[in-house]
Amino acid sequence: MSAHPVHWIDSHCHFDFTQFDSDRESVWQRAKAAGVGELMIPGVTIQQCESLSAFCTHRPWHHALGLHPYFLDQHQTEHLQRLEALLAGGEALAVGEIGLDRVLAQDHEQLEQQWFWFRQQVDLARRFHKPLILHVRGMHDEAAAWLRLCHFSHGGVVHAFTGSAQQARAWHKLGFALGIGGAMTHSRATRLRSTLATLPSEQLLLETDSPDMSPAFWADKRNSPETLPMIAAMLASVQKVSIEQLKGTQASTFRRTFG
Repeated sequence: MSAHPVHWIDSHCHFDFTQFDSDRESVWQRAKAAGVGELMIPGVTIQQCESLSAFCTHRPWHHALGLHPYFLDQHQTEHLQRLEALLAGGEALAVGEIGLDRVLAQDHEQLEQQWFWFRQQVDLARRFHKPLILHVRGMHDEAAAWLRLCHFSHGGVVHAFTGSAQQARAWHKLGFALGIGGAMTHSRATRLRSTLATLPSEQLLLETDSPDMSPAFWADKRNSPETLPMIAAMLASVQKVSIEQLKGTQASTFRRTFG
């Protein structure tokens, strides 16, 4: 196996979203100049999933395939067959972004719909031996309990983690890394930074969630993968490790998580 270059990897970046249509190439060039060498682009709807392979071709951009709970009203049961066919192609590194979000669920019926899509896609990940990219808000315990119950063993990453140290340990036992991004940089995030200081660097994956989740220091409303090295510098400070040590650990964790 050839050695991978050690550079920053944005493990969760919606770089295909329309917010980047006007200047995507220049943003990418700035990100590369800052030391970002790879992106992971998650799937959110079936239409977007069907275009991701072509979007990432000839670029150091990876992709995942999934149906996000935010777009619940767009998903149809036939999309599961289309998702299965795309996963059979073998190019996607993970199933995601999928998950459970109590804030988005306006009533019990919507929460049950979230559970339906979550369970169906976890089943696809098991069948194709793929890790998961999880969107979990207000339901960490429930999501982790379900994965334990169905003996899910392919790991993945919990995107935008802001949970407790206890929840972090529970995810670690299940083989999941934790996605860390802009939320950590805000002044109100003292509890999150305290939690991160206690966790092994090997469990954390840096991400931007661009164009969303802008860090506190970023004046532009549109977040960008070029902010990743600055977020990394803050995480290195919180964890009391060197930038180069963190960069190497991040690369290893990404390879281990996504293969």
